[in-house]
Amino acid sequence: MTCHRGGGARDPAGPDPGWSQQIVSATMNTRVAIAVITFRRPDLLKCLLDSLLAQELPEDSGYQVRIIVVDNDDEGSAGEVIALAAKDGRFPVQAAAEPEPGIPFAREKSVQLAWDDDALIFVDDDEEAPPGWLAALLDAWETTGADVVTGPVKGILPEGAPSWNRYSDVHDSTGRHQTGEALNKAYTNNTLVARHVYHSVTPSFHPAFRYTGSSDLHFFLRVHRAGFRIVWCEQARIEENVPPARTTLRWLIRRAFRSGSGDTISRLLIRPGAGGYALVLAYSLARIVSAAGFGLAGLVLLRKAYLLKALRRFFSGIGSLAGIVGINHDEYRERHHPDGDDAVPGDLEAGAGTGPADLADQRRAPVADHPDARLP
Repeated sequence: MTCHRGGGARDPAGPDPGWSQQIVSATMNTRVAIAVITFRRPDLLKCLLDSLLAQELPEDSGYQVRIIVVDNDDEGSAGEVIALAAKDGRFPVQAAAEPEPGIPFAREKSVQLAWDDDALIFVDDDEEAPPGWLAALLDAWETTGADVVTGPVKGILPEGAPSWNRYSDVHDSTGRHQTGEALNKAYTNNTLVARHVYHSVTPSFHPAFRYTGSSDLHFFLRVHRAGFRIVWCEQARIEENVPPARTTLRWLIRRAFRSGSGDTISRLLIRPGAGGYALVLAYSLARIVSAAGFGLAGLVLLRKAYLLKALRRFFSGIGSLAGIVGINHDEYRERHHPDGDDAVPGDLEAGAGTGPADLADQRRAPVADHPDARLP
């Protein structure tokens, strides 16, 4: 495959000029780990690792950067790519295996491995980091003193992608927020987390989201609720290689449904009881109502972007309602079990009647023996 590294450059303007002073001061002991979890995508992983190893920092920056790759494939399909990257020498590369299938377990393994680092940066294995990405993310962390810094993801569409993709922001989060803007959530596709955060909110990733996704949303909702500050850095843009399978309306609808359901389940795990249910019901209905508004505006103004937003909002709302009774779309199950051999105890089964009240009882012991492990 063709890598796109170098397709973008750091904004020459740098961080928001409103940031007047450096709050976090990097020293020679400031250790930063970049964590990647991967599963049977060696070509994409190679593009990502090449782009990470090409990142440059000033010699006097004081940062000690290393890369952690957790392979969730029990056959070790990423081994050759990781070994090749480790020979580069620009940054140390550590390989680890997590045989327990599912995203939360691989992510938790990366947290264990970065336990003694000062910060952990999460990126996905289908992404590539343009020049200046790492410097921009670290600049934002230093300057804002935030506990979590997250940046946008820009999708690189394949040739022949349906034209509607150009009108939708489903693969493009650039421009959604201003640099330095405070947020109430983040995701693990382009985010720096300071050590004291993942030392406090443990275990980080809930096993109920084994194949559905949203374990990162659940984690960062808990982080925000615990009082930690999450900020946006527009300059720290990363790029995602979008496969053809993710450019269809079918995928968009299923992803919207899954995201809505994952949001509901995340919130009910954090806030069970009548108050939590009332809140997610209100969220669900608000999404559906807003979908009608965007749909009407799209028809009147002939704006395809509004119509696509309406479609996403509607199915997100439906998914959010489904999440109240524990229904979700196991988007990642087939990748791990293509032959249908997927009987794993404790999973959240779509349509199995497992509600959030039952999920609250599925809180397992942490994957690692973290100090003071707890779910808030």
